[in-house]
Amino acid sequence: MTMHQLLGKIWRFSLIILIVPSVAIGAEAQNAFKEGVKFYNAGKFKEALASFNRVIKAEPKSDEAYNNRGLAYFKLGQIDTAVKDYDEAIKLNPKMTDAFFNRGNAHIAQKQYDRAVKDFDEVVKNEVNAARAYRQRGLAQNALKQFDKAIGDFNQAQKLDAKDAEVYYQRGLAYRRLGKNDLAVQDFSEAIKLEPKNAESYNNRANGYSLLGKYEDAVKDYDEAIKLDGNNAKIYANRGVIRARLGKTDDAQKDFRKAIELDPGLKDLIDPLITPNKGK
Repeated sequence: MTMHQLLGKIWRFSLIILIVPSVAIGAEAQNAFKEGVKFYNAGKFKEALASFNRVIKAEPKSDEAYNNRGLAYFKLGQIDTAVKDYDEAIKLNPKMTDAFFNRGNAHIAQKQYDRAVKDFDEVVKNEVNAARAYRQRGLAQNALKQFDKAIGDFNQAQKLDAKDAEVYYQRGLAYRRLGKNDLAVQDFSEAIKLEPKNAESYNNRANGYSLLGKYEDAVKDYDEAIKLDGNNAKIYANRGVIRARLGKTDDAQKDFRKAIELDPGLKDLIDPLITPNKGK
């Protein structure tokens, strides 16, 4: 089993842009709009959806209402319907970068990464400070295995927002895919400085250390990752691989068994590494 077989998801989360009406609409629609925003921010997405439905019924040309209703659909897991609302918002206002941005994130969720890139292209072209779009476009490029392009986008995002831990995390993934493990470790270290409670940053820095042959450093990072996320089967499996390389056989076997306990789906991958218990 290799480190690459145990890598996690290439992206962790996406940004969303909820907006308030910037043009005059009727009093009833205005109240429903504010109500929808309030519900959305409270995590009451079905209620938000109902409110934005009322806005659209009263103001069918409200691009902002379509954008926000798309966000509510997105949160409810109705991604295809969300995309239709972003489409409508863009038809009504072709310069609405928020709708392009949100649709790009929806395309990422659909694994339609080429479409996502095109949407983020529009944001980059039309926004002065497009840090969010560079970051998300880089994320889509990572998914497309266009790692050099991804790194270029993350570099731009970093210049515009040097405190975004996700930029360093994602660029670290791209560097590692290119075999630039020293640079990957540097980026994961920066991500940890900015966001010290994120288990995946420790897990991936440990993967980088392991690829550099720095096994003791890798184990320390896996230990920290497990403290932060004790139910992550892949971290146990990763640590087991490195403990085995260090000759810590018993500890490695415990990690492998814990990984399978947490995620039986890893059984076929890990089973060849497990030594049968003597006497059984």
